[in-house]
Amino acid sequence: MNQRSRGRWIATVLAISVLGFLALWLRRADLSDPPRFLPRCLLNDATGLYCPGCGNTRAAHALMHGDLMEAFRQNAYTILALPFLAFAAWRSWLQWVMPGRVRESKWRWKQSYTLIAVWTLAAFTLLRNLPWEPFRWLAPDPPKVRESPASAATATPSRDAPPPAAR
Repeated sequence: MNQRSRGRWIATVLAISVLGFLALWLRRADLSDPPRFLPRCLLNDATGLYCPGCGNTRAAHALMHGDLMEAFRQNAYTILALPFLAFAAWRSWLQWVMPGRVRESKWRWKQSYTLIAVWTLAAFTLLRNLPWEPFRWLAPDPPKVRESPASAATATPSRDAPPPAAR
């Protein structure tokens, strides 16, 4: 193993360690009262609109708990794209760590694929901000509040809850 290859393996072990630590932390985190260092969405804070990334932290939290439907409810686009992103990351990593040992794929990325991804992301962003019922399902739910006597009165209802007039 040469010096360059050893450095790549060390970088890989460090990256996996950091990602593993962050995944374990996110699994234990209480997102109803998020820590200060978790970034807030500037677009949502300024305009009230959801960007394509809104709900990604809650989706990752749900995935860490094995709740695929909740993750899908928080950000459907990311959950649908995740297998493709994971495959692309895996192939890129293999080619980086073992150059020359990985066979070239017969499948090639075309510019039209990028355009399709950008247009579907734009459509997803537009549709998740429409106020009508089938499109509201694309908007992320607010963070779930832990049930306690103090927070029971201030809990934000989920979109599955009936409107206040129907209760």
